[in-house]
Amino acid sequence: MKTKIQRDRASTQYLSRHAEPEAAIAARLPGRFGHALVIPAYGERESLFPLLGSVPAGPKGDVLIVVVVNSRADSPQRIHEANAAVRERLSRELPEGEDLSASPPIRAHRLPAGTLLVIDRAVPGHYLPESQGVGLARKIGSDVVLALQAAGTVTSPWIHNTDADVLLPPDYFDQTDALDPAGAGCAIYFYDHRFEEDPALAEAARLYEISLRYYVLGLAWAESPYAYQSMGSCLAIPAAAYTAVRGFPRKNAAEDFYVLDKLAKAGTILRLSGTALLLEGRPSDRVPFGTGRALRDLVAKKRALDGFKLYHPLVFGHLAAWLRVLSAVAASGGDLAAGFRELPESNLFFRADLLEKTLGEMGAFEAVRLAAAEAREPAALQRRLHTWFDAFRTLKLVHALRDEGFPSLPWRQALAEAPFTDLVSAPEDEETETLRIRLAARERTLPLKAGVSVMR
Repeated sequence: MKTKIQRDRASTQYLSRHAEPEAAIAARLPGRFGHALVIPAYGERESLFPLLGSVPAGPKGDVLIVVVVNSRADSPQRIHEANAAVRERLSRELPEGEDLSASPPIRAHRLPAGTLLVIDRAVPGHYLPESQGVGLARKIGSDVVLALQAAGTVTSPWIHNTDADVLLPPDYFDQTDALDPAGAGCAIYFYDHRFEEDPALAEAARLYEISLRYYVLGLAWAESPYAYQSMGSCLAIPAAAYTAVRGFPRKNAAEDFYVLDKLAKAGTILRLSGTALLLEGRPSDRVPFGTGRALRDLVAKKRALDGFKLYHPLVFGHLAAWLRVLSAVAASGGDLAAGFRELPESNLFFRADLLEKTLGEMGAFEAVRLAAAEAREPAALQRRLHTWFDAFRTLKLVHALRDEGFPSLPWRQALAEAPFTDLVSAPEDEETETLRIRLAARERTLPLKAGVSVMR
């Protein structure tokens, strides 16, 4: 575990080498804050303002809200118009602010319970670079918060991130305030969805949430260390872990998945058990994939709701078998043959040949040999193995097994056959909303810790 001096040195090095230029604004921001929250805003128009109204007071004092309004030069015209509407409304309704920078425009508005800092990367000359997006927006805001933490201006060691279409619960900051950040990679808030009045949109959102819960429950059942929800709207990252992974990737999508993939190797992933965040289930094309795009595609395809499918449960059975192999390899000091003796023989439900084929194509066996050559002690070797076979390669194996041997099943059938949903006896006509709620409750029962550091 790093000492405070080591953590301070790591923050200083990150800020000098890897931080975005906007982090320099920390030296000019007046006030002191207990907690800080980062919100990327891309074409949000009205949805940002209910979120701002839901930000609760923090147990440590004033709250700093960092909104990064962003777009690219090639963003659709409606995005530029929506950003302009946000800019105009902030100027019209907030108390007169203080200009802290002109390049890019950064303005601070004093609020009753803290300060709103608006960083405008949605104007000519300051657009985000082509192919970059929400990841860079999160990184800009988080780097500012890190700089304020390093200066002692923000007391909490947690860098909170959410999205502009979220409503925060009253205990939002209390949930992390009670945690020890030492050794933590990230804390993930539980979430629930607010559904559109349109029945088709609401049904699409329910099915998509079911797919998210189903995947995490399947990973947890297989004993994967990467069994957590990867949602940028639900993250709180300790400063030490944030610097260890060099902040958010600047990607235009999936920045949450990739930063969590790194954070799960840097520390423990904590599942928060407090009041859920409320996410808006809305279709969107803001990013190439994710919740909004998935809902848009579901609604656009008239038959998609009836034909909705989930991964075959046997995919997770094969994943579990491979993870048992890795554990046996680690326990044996690197004996791959000893690991494969853990596999059952091929039968109607288990295809050892398919598992070995897909793993071989992924380079898994060579990776095991290299890891064993570098570490023989079981705990160290297991860590190396699961650092290689990470969230990305887990998903890659799941997709390969789906495509080459176990095609996805109709969603109700998958839920009924999966050993990890507790829905074997669910009525065939049980309402989607009821099934969604039952899966959410099942996810609530998972261990509160995940990540490579908690592997047995």
